[in-house]
Amino acid sequence: MLALPEKSILLVEDSNLTRFFAKRALEEKGYLVDEAATSHEALAKARERGEPYDLVILDIHLPGMDGLSVLENLKRMQEYRYVPVMVMTVDSHASVVKRAIELGAVDYLCKPYSAEELVRRVEKLIGAGARGVVTPVELLHNALKSEINRASRGGLKVALVLARSEGLGKGKIMDCAIQARRRLREIDTVIELSKNTLALVLPLTGKEGAQVVITKLAGLLPGTWSYGIAVYPDNGKDGEELFAYAEASLKENMEKKEPGAPVKQQLPDA
Repeated sequence: MLALPEKSILLVEDSNLTRFFAKRALEEKGYLVDEAATSHEALAKARERGEPYDLVILDIHLPGMDGLSVLENLKRMQEYRYVPVMVMTVDSHASVVKRAIELGAVDYLCKPYSAEELVRRVEKLIGAGARGVVTPVELLHNALKSEINRASRGGLKVALVLARSEGLGKGKIMDCAIQARRRLREIDTVIELSKNTLALVLPLTGKEGAQVVITKLAGLLPGTWSYGIAVYPDNGKDGEELFAYAEASLKENMEKKEPGAPVKQQLPDA
């Protein structure tokens, strides 16, 4: 069971990959994370939000107006006067850090940083994000909703892969999830959906890319596995439709196995 998020964070970062990485690390710890890629988008989100964010994580080097200017504008807003701001920078020069603190920043994080360090700093500033619990299925639908929303804005694809083992053995699914996470990208999500099923949410990935991931897993995971693929928007317009399509694809591939046939990895049809 995982924690439900209640504390909100505005993450301001122009690098798509860094933003993916940071958002994923924080959401896994139970925080609600909104994203902004530019200074103007960040200030607009801060102004339009009914309640202020609990924390702002701000990259100093942004296109156009830099992060220090964003920080200065934020602290002019009455509702953000006491909201903690943590700045991120590849420039650790004392003058830059000193200026950020003078403008109201309470902490700074030098790039590159680890997920563990980011979470540790955030927990120190606003406490843990965990409240209540969420099931693996709810976690999957939350991840799908987030990635589909992002994909719909950019005309991109998202793939959902369901991988089901046969006779893997009690407690082994977690080990398989760990192995899969090590081999996949930081932006991918791996969820232990049940005692014999993994769910993989793959942003920026179509059917061919999902097939590549499955081939990689087939040579990595022990035992016999069957797979089902669904791709947004080709196979569904939301998480529920995508999950249903992937389940049907998985069931179809499992039914193709003939009784008495040699044990092998069952891959979806290309």
